[in-house]
Amino acid sequence: MVKILHFSDTHVSHRRYRDVRDSWKLDQRVTWIEEDYCLGFEQALDIAVKTKPDYLVHSGDLFDVPVGRNFSGPSEYSRTYVIKSLKKFFKKTTNKIPLIIIDGNHGTYLTRNYSTLEFIEAAFPENVHVFTTYELKDAIRNNTPLVKEFKDVNFYLFPYFQFGKLENWAKAYEEWLRNNQQPDPAKISIAVVHGMVRGLDLHELILQYKYDYVALGHDHKQRKIKKNAWQVGSTARYTFAERNQEKSVLEVQVQKGEEPIVLPKLLENVRSMKQIDFPLKVDMNTAVFEKQIREHVDKFKKKYNGESAVRLKIKFSGAVLLSNWWGMEDILVDIQKETFGDEYNLLEFRWDSGEVIKRAPISYQKGAKVHDYLIEDPVKDFEKYIRSLSIENEQQAKLFIELGAQIIEEVFKSSSSDAEEESD
Repeated sequence: MVKILHFSDTHVSHRRYRDVRDSWKLDQRVTWIEEDYCLGFEQALDIAVKTKPDYLVHSGDLFDVPVGRNFSGPSEYSRTYVIKSLKKFFKKTTNKIPLIIIDGNHGTYLTRNYSTLEFIEAAFPENVHVFTTYELKDAIRNNTPLVKEFKDVNFYLFPYFQFGKLENWAKAYEEWLRNNQQPDPAKISIAVVHGMVRGLDLHELILQYKYDYVALGHDHKQRKIKKNAWQVGSTARYTFAERNQEKSVLEVQVQKGEEPIVLPKLLENVRSMKQIDFPLKVDMNTAVFEKQIREHVDKFKKKYNGESAVRLKIKFSGAVLLSNWWGMEDILVDIQKETFGDEYNLLEFRWDSGEVIKRAPISYQKGAKVHDYLIEDPVKDFEKYIRSLSIENEQQAKLFIELGAQIIEEVFKSSSSDAEEESD
């Protein structure tokens, strides 16, 4: 039997640049929100010291950046924090607990063959075992295993890779899986994966193979996927969808051929996140809107304290006149400026209007069509645009024109019906 401590998605170095106070815990070194994720990482290591696992397993997204086309690397504060925390951890455990880490979709440069995990392995070459997306691609290309073998257990590594994006990638990935990553029937076999069932990054074969435990990352909500497979979740609340989630790491006791014993170890959530659900109505004017918003926000009127300050989001729904919404946004900006003063205990104040239906202004409610003032014949204009692209395949060009005409017709029909509905 081996015991592992499984954690993931620590997102150290996560920072917010918009809708937050210009407030630093330490002068120009680290923001409060960035340090919240550092603390989540450190808490996981503290639990590992207490539980004394045989192995410490991190299944991806140790750092938050770079990600996608955000090429900025982790801050120097975050890098230093991770190194110092690991140094303390290895000292307290007398360098006896190996740490296995894989790449997630965060922490890998899109335009460089480099992972932010590599400097951690360089700092602790005897204790830290890193497996990057680039190593995975090489393994697929060369048809070789990506496995870390110890005396009592084999770890099968699956860094983040969207194999499902292209058919040839999917075929190559599945062939590699079948040839190289099947569990050893004679040893305890643990798969470490950054991927989700609903994504294009967790192959069904991984869940079908008889691994003794599958340590999953990427999904921030902790959940049991199969009797031998768990998403451990993130160590700190990352989005407002996670605001009510309790976070924990998993102590997992793994015995060959038996269902693993999984024991959640609770983490302390370092920052409170609140969401106000605010339904809008078409006839709501800006004065009523401002009064109601201020009533909600004034509940946080308390002398500012960075340690206890709240991250606040207002989520709007319903419908509103576009002309009124412009005024409402101005009000929100003014209130945001006020809440970032010392008389409000708010660290973040933002709003989400993505689900709001913004109706045509009053001037269009008596049957006037918006497009009458913009384009005389939008379908003809779209056809001219398609022809200007000089598409060689005439059949394809006609298809684009037909589809465009249908979409334009639907859009304008919808705007007209909206105007008629409001005039009623």
